Amino acid sequence: MSSINKSITELRRKKVFFFDLDGTLYLGNKLFDGVIELIKALKEQGKRYFFLSNNSSKSTSDYLKKLNKLNLNATRENIILSQHPTISYLKKNNYNTVFLLGNESLKKEFIGEGFTLSESNPEIIVLAFDQELTYNRLTKASYLLQKGIPYIATHLDDKCPTENGFIPDAGGIAALLYKTAERMPVVFGKPNKEMLLFKLKEIKVKPQDAVMFGDRLYTDIKMGLDAGITTCCVLSGETTLEMINKSKSEKPDFIINGIWDVLEIFS
Repeated sequence: MSSINKSITELRRKKVFFFDLDGTLYLGNKLFDGVIELIKALKEQGKRYFFLSNNSSKSTSDYLKKLNKLNLNATRENIILSQHPTISYLKKNNYNTVFLLGNESLKKEFIGEGFTLSESNPEIIVLAFDQELTYNRLTKASYLLQKGIPYIATHLDDKCPTENGFIPDAGGIAALLYKTAERMPVVFGKPNKEMLLFKLKEIKVKPQDAVMFGDRLYTDIKMGLDAGITTCCVLSGETTLEMINKSKSEKPDFIINGIWDVLEIFS
């Protein structure tokens, strides 16, 4: 399988390649076939590539460790995570004390960025992919939300793909809190198009010269379409052909079985 009415060989002319991680380049700790070879080929041909993830369960440093353990040659300059625009927003709006629904790894990053973490008297609630979530923390967040405290999220992915199947993601936690407090957060990660556009502006590349690879229609593909970037949906994660056919708005430019299908056009 290659694409919708056109060949993926068109992607050879692109200058910038954005890759989602979970479900696109790997599942859990298992890298898909052809990923290392593709990254090597892009590097040799002078292409720019960036790794994107909504998954805010890890800090930036922990993500870099994981990616480089998988031999993906990642640097702080070519990784874009949903906590980055979130932290930027907090700083621009002078928030200092945060109730962070997130893992210990992410908490350390927020503290390192100068924030004070508090579950009793915060200025704002930040929802991330909290895999260490407790009922006590949910209760505290529910009470604060009902008092009208500002509420934002790194992302709202419904589920996270793993080697053994899907697990609840930040969107599931948000849905649970909505059932109690009837509030949804402002979102800063995908599908916010600025997650792509800020980088293109920085490196001075036009959107039409970039391509976004991802496995989710409502985040990866929507973000690429909104940003005016070519989109390529992989079927190795959350999205199926049936879901694409049923979608009325998130129609990718290309559909491939997995990232391994792209390697052939660069080898």
